[in-house]
Formats: sequence, C-alpha cells, structure tokens
Amino acid sequence: ESTETVDTQENVDTVQEEKHERTFTRAEIGKMLSAERSKWEAEQEAKENEAKKLAKMNADEKQKYQLDQREQELADREKAIARKELTAEAKAMLSERDLPVELVNVVDLTSAETVSESITSIQKAWEESVQKGVSERMKGSAPIKNAQTVQQEVTEKWRKDFL
Repeated sequence: ESTETVDTQENVDTVQEEKHERTFTRAEIGKMLSAERSKWEAEQEAKENEAKKLAKMNADEKQKYQLDQREQELADREKAIARKELTAEAKAMLSERDLPVELVNVVDLTSAETVSESITSIQKAWEESVQKGVSERMKGSAPIKNAQTVQQEVTEKWRKDFL
C-alpha cells in the first residue's frame, strides 16, 4: 500500500512539472491572439463572399454550385482515404522487405503501381548503400610486406632470451 502511495505521488509530481513547462509573456500572447484573430477574420470573409456569391445565383445555379461543392468534398475525402490505404500498404511492403518503415515518407503514394516501383527502387538503393558500408568497414590497412622478417626477428630474440 505504501508503494502505491509513492507511485501516485511521483505521478502527481510529474504531471505538475509538465503543467509548468512553459510560460508566456504578454507580447507572446498578444501575437498568438492577433494571429488567431486574423485567421478567424479571413474565414469569416470567405464565408461572406460565399454567401454573396450564392445570393447572386438563381435556384438552379445554387443547386448546381452546391452539388459541385459536395462532389469536390467527396473527391478530397476519397483521395485522403486512398492515401491512407496506400501508406498502410507501403508500410507493410517496407516491413516485409526488412526496410525501415520510416522510409514511407519517400515513397510515391500516387497509385499502388507507383508504390511498388518506388519501394523496389528504395530497396535496391538501400541494399547498395548497406553493401558499400560493409565494404568500407571490411577494408583494412594494407598487409605488412616485411612480416616474414619481423617474425624471424621475434623468433631469434625469443630463442636468445629463453633458450
């Protein structure tokens, strides 16, 4: 029971430390508020322009415009979903090929075909890079040319000292 109390107290201390990480000056707060206000004003202006545009249209034009807007939103959502699916597929392919999953950021996510081609080229480049790194590490210094004479000197010295 006492260890639970200690653990809880440590958690409370950690949470309190996290809460007091950053303090802001009045100038910083003022900048943040003005940035948010300008963002909000831009959104409001866009909404007003949209309303004015709709007010100028007749019923058929409004309906067509709203339909186009919905179609555009649907197309954007479909693209986002397709991108998420391709990203998941690319991560799976990278993982199957024992490549770092972080490389998904350099994969071309245009279509399934481009994902496959992109991963194949990444794998080839990765393997070449790894091979080059291994070769660099395996390189050693040039072999000693007079190793035979050094060994003979050591053998003679050993014989003199111990025999």
